[in-house]
Amino acid sequence: MLRTFVIAACLAAAGIARAGAPPDPGVATFALIVGSNPGGPGQTDLHYAEDDARRVGALLAELGGYPADGVDIVVHPTPQVLRERLERLATRVQAERAAGRQVRLLFYYSGHARATAIDLGFEEMPLPELRQRLLAVPATLTIVVLDACQSGAFSRVKGAAPAADFSFNSRQHLDATGVVVLASSSGSELSQESEQLKSSYFTHHLLVGLRGAGDANRDGTVSIDEAYRYAYHQTLLATTETAVGGQHVTMEVELKGHGEVPLSYPRAATSAIELPAPLEGQAIVEDRKAHAVVAEMYKAKGAPVRIALAPGEYWVLVRHGDRLERCAVSTTGDGATSVDLAKCSSEKLVQTTRKGAGLMTGRTRFELTGLIGGERHDAYMQTLKDFGYEEGFMPVSPGIAVTATREVYPHVWIGGVAGYAGSPEYERTSPDVPTLRFSWTTTTFAGVARGEYPLTDREFATNVSAYAHAAVGLGIARTHFIDQDAMTTTETFYGASLAVGAGIHIEGRRGIGFSAGYQFEYAPIIDNLTGDTHAVGGHRATLGLSFSY
Repeated sequence: MLRTFVIAACLAAAGIARAGAPPDPGVATFALIVGSNPGGPGQTDLHYAEDDARRVGALLAELGGYPADGVDIVVHPTPQVLRERLERLATRVQAERAAGRQVRLLFYYSGHARATAIDLGFEEMPLPELRQRLLAVPATLTIVVLDACQSGAFSRVKGAAPAADFSFNSRQHLDATGVVVLASSSGSELSQESEQLKSSYFTHHLLVGLRGAGDANRDGTVSIDEAYRYAYHQTLLATTETAVGGQHVTMEVELKGHGEVPLSYPRAATSAIELPAPLEGQAIVEDRKAHAVVAEMYKAKGAPVRIALAPGEYWVLVRHGDRLERCAVSTTGDGATSVDLAKCSSEKLVQTTRKGAGLMTGRTRFELTGLIGGERHDAYMQTLKDFGYEEGFMPVSPGIAVTATREVYPHVWIGGVAGYAGSPEYERTSPDVPTLRFSWTTTTFAGVARGEYPLTDREFATNVSAYAHAAVGLGIARTHFIDQDAMTTTETFYGASLAVGAGIHIEGRRGIGFSAGYQFEYAPIIDNLTGDTHAVGGHRATLGLSFSY
């Protein structure tokens, strides 16, 4: 199943003396962050739910004003473990309230869910029980964020509009009390993960928004309302083109108070990347060392966007039309680093992709490959030898193949291949009889799948990849026998053919590439009157020339 369920159950904001300041230390803050990858009966394991939970916990400590000992991260728990963590959390909150302090609580869940329960592996916790236990915690303000399928079913707050202006402004204490429920999808929708983002769509865009992209009024804080609006639009944009379809983030609130409820304080970060006002287009921020997407968003022209990030080396990639701007950015911890558009390189797009479960539209490649190697020795070949036939002048089988493939996912190519190969010429000689000659040719038509693993970074002018491929299809063999009268007899045989191979592929920026590798071919096609079948093929060295666009 795809994914995510978000609860926003009680969020309390703290007093701030200025925009961008962290919450008032007089307000206690707690967070229970839960991620669960395992799928139950009939469900596929998720890939990124537990990583998303860790990312959310890290951001709350980094930019949300939560103390490290106030953020409890739990991965792949059982329902009993989750109950124990909720009970422990309730005890800590009760102690704070007994001491006269107000409490802000945030609960986050990412994993499998249905309209009636969250699924923790092969066990489940009913939504009514989870809701009852969360709302029984005596926090002043509770926020519940659920990233899961049909997570909107958790909320039963009545009369609240999805984009209600519920924010509040705290002074020396919390002026708002109540519950906020933020869900990654409606009560009837599936939530989705992205292989490109290594995250769920919703959690990724929520975190990018909290890092500053959602700060619409540029006051240095991201409120619940701003986070919701940003996550709603970016998640819907990202999922509209997927096979599953658009995913609508939902929010319902029941608050008393006024002002803004801040969720994060990106201005307090020591390091950030600022996308300048003139920049416009689909923007990706990539960690150069980890080769991981840390932010994806559409940047509108006219206002700068600041994204709080750890110090490091990044690529900022901005696409407009058929061009890609590539900008190298280094953050040092000395404040925001603005992208210098004058120093960005511009290149023509060689690949456009569509996110989701369907096929991506990528590059097309044509490749011409030469092959050479020895012929496979088997019972058929032994019979030839027993009848006095020996290999002639060239004991190798030369061949050629033409391949056309399409990149359907990053580094995954699917297509077809047509090949033609000869065999050594086998001769039988005797003093009183003219030489007899026997040989064959093989034509193959097959479907081919190829995977590539990059060995160099994308910034290099020449890209080097290791590859492996497999091809399965039809083999057509024609034997040629030349008798003592120089008459040629031809027979045709049909059967299945298989080829597997691996090697190195080198490609320049203009799409011209070269490859060298190894291939093993196996096509049990040719037979004789004694019942032997020859598997045409064997071990081959390959050398290819390709063009990609």
